[in-house]
Amino acid sequence: MTDHTLIVQELTTGYGDRLVLDGLNLEIPSGKVTAIIGANACGKSTLLRTMSRLLAPRHGQVLLDGRSIHTLPSRQLAQMLGLLPQSPIAPEGILVADLVSRGRNPYHGVFSQWTRADDEAIAAALEATRTTELADRPVDELSGGQRQRVWIAMALAQ
Repeated sequence: MTDHTLIVQELTTGYGDRLVLDGLNLEIPSGKVTAIIGANACGKSTLLRTMSRLLAPRHGQVLLDGRSIHTLPSRQLAQMLGLLPQSPIAPEGILVADLVSRGRNPYHGVFSQWTRADDEAIAAALEATRTTELADRPVDELSGGQRQRVWIAMALAQ
């Protein structure tokens, strides 16, 4: 896995007439765990949506390795940045291993072959989240905590 630096410069964004973030500056250094904390409805999710290109900024920019995320092709951005929503929904009946393997989608085109690197990324993600023993179980049969760990494994595999 490659580390990437994410920088937010003078970010202003919101929904409709409602301004949520105004002139925010932030640097998330590569190789570090960063927590974004705050009161309910203070803009944490809006920040994450904007940093992952799901919401366009009104002003400012988000840079990933010095490049605007809006200039990166979608597949390349997905290889460098992942977002796990608060309440993800898995397809009914999908097995843990199949869900985690979806994290590898940005690395494959229509005709590309599955590689050893894909298998290794999935195995490492399952191991890191201690979900290896759940690989053959349907996601919808897991506890809430197990599901969270499986979704994190998918993001790590990405």
